[in-house]
Amino acid sequence: MISRHHLKCPGCEQVFVARLGVEPTRGTRFYLPCPLCRLPIHGSMSNQITIDAEMLSGQDAELDGVPVVTINPFVPSLYEADSFAPTGAFPTMTLVQILGDDTFLEFKSARDQALDDGRDLWPPVRMLFQYYLQGNAEMFTRTAKKLFELKQEPSTSHQRTSIAYQALAIATTRIMGSTGTRGRQAFSLFATKHTAAIDRTMEHLRVFRERGQTSADLERDLFTELDRFVQQHESWEMGLLGRFVDEEKKAAFEELVLFRDEFSTVSGLYQQGFELACKCLWLLVAAQNTVERGSPDDFGDVHPEITIVPVNKRPTTLKKFDGLSNAQKIAYVAQVPGWESFAVLLNNRRRNAIGHATAHHDLQTGRVVSDKDPAGMTYLEFLGETFGVFEALSTLAQALRTSRVAASPDFGLPE
Repeated sequence: MISRHHLKCPGCEQVFVARLGVEPTRGTRFYLPCPLCRLPIHGSMSNQITIDAEMLSGQDAELDGVPVVTINPFVPSLYEADSFAPTGAFPTMTLVQILGDDTFLEFKSARDQALDDGRDLWPPVRMLFQYYLQGNAEMFTRTAKKLFELKQEPSTSHQRTSIAYQALAIATTRIMGSTGTRGRQAFSLFATKHTAAIDRTMEHLRVFRERGQTSADLERDLFTELDRFVQQHESWEMGLLGRFVDEEKKAAFEELVLFRDEFSTVSGLYQQGFELACKCLWLLVAAQNTVERGSPDDFGDVHPEITIVPVNKRPTTLKKFDGLSNAQKIAYVAQVPGWESFAVLLNNRRRNAIGHATAHHDLQTGRVVSDKDPAGMTYLEFLGETFGVFEALSTLAQALRTSRVAASPDFGLPE
């Protein structure tokens, strides 16, 4: 819905009308530039709308001729629009015009489902995983029986690990939706390679077990970060939109702005999530090495371009792989057919721009810019990159499950 507010700019003290898009929200920070002096005016909404400007009472007729601006924190909108006619003036109409009727309905259904699952499905899954991390078998079993209606109680450590990660996969998959996802195919390929690697040599299982035993902190950090993402889901969920837009139609969003004021929150999620995802890439590389060359530590002579990984940096063991830069780790994974998607989900060039010390959200243009990347990207593109990091984290969490299961005290060391 659209609400109209008569505002007096706290800077130039001129009066204007703001047409503000409103949706149910647990807490959204937004902004609007004054149409006369361009001062960014901040606001927030949850149960009520708060704007850092004086709100005037009165009828529209009394304010005839004052500027009208359109601000929608939930859908990219056209700031200058003063009617329902142009693209960007009205949220539903904007998306229908750009996406088309059928795609719009698919997007709306996926978005509504994701928001519902973030609010309703995640809390019990979070509770279950927290009991798993605590090692509280009694409460874990009680919660799992409620959540999954289990016919048989998990009696072993590795069973509880599998159930905890299964619940995590169900929740994150439903929050991501299925349109435009890349992680499912990437994990399927990993699972195939991992199984083949175990069949080929017990050394592979030994490495996964030994590394799994030292991955408890990484497991906890990974879950904590996924939880942070879901807790702040409303701040980045509109990144989903880019997965429903054809390439030729993406230019339409260059003229529109998503008036969110949450860059510090989302960039923190993006950067921490990116770093954690890269710490998990060894799982994929290890499986590939074993399948191709018989050992998780054997990198052979298959390396990314010398401009990415110089000869003196090429790893000869997984431990040395751990010491590579994020860009180099991603390059090793992305060179494997079927895993190119990780270079998209974890775009290191974008990471350098977003993570640069000068990166900020320019509230005049609605773009994320930095000294390193003055042209920057739209805020909607930034949210798309954040969505990709969430998908990468979710996918790699399931890969980490294989190592944590192997590390279970239920199993002895393979001979």
